[in-house]
Amino acid sequence: MTARALAAIALGVAVVSSGCVHYPTVMEAGGTMVRPDKGRAVRQGSGAVVYFDLKSSGKYGDVITGVHTPVARQAQLVDARGAPLSRVEVPGASVTRFTAKGPHVVLTDLTRPLVLGDAIIVTLVLEKMGGLGVIATVE
Repeated sequence: MTARALAAIALGVAVVSSGCVHYPTVMEAGGTMVRPDKGRAVRQGSGAVVYFDLKSSGKYGDVITGVHTPVARQAQLVDARGAPLSRVEVPGASVTRFTAKGPHVVLTDLTRPLVLGDAIIVTLVLEKMGGLGVIATVE
């Protein structure tokens, strides 16, 4: 065999073997996959509270460390009593509910009036995922 033939065979083997790559899915890799659901913003006086569900389908959880929205100058995670929370754990493979009887988001110092039926976006800041938008309908 000539050098040219050996080079052609080596190139052919390289091309064939490069097509045999497996890219794991989020579930296979055990990564974080969090999806918001059932977002609603309830007007309260000059502000609003935001409730929603977070569905985590990854093996590992994440942590919410902050929240912001363009419709309020201040957005804060609070517990059921209204005490500020610096972080909220979102366990893997679970649903975390943000309700009046649990953690939720309080919006104060609104930048515009919230009208019944409007959709607003509240961005959660997660340690691993980064920003995650929750779409909430104003009630």
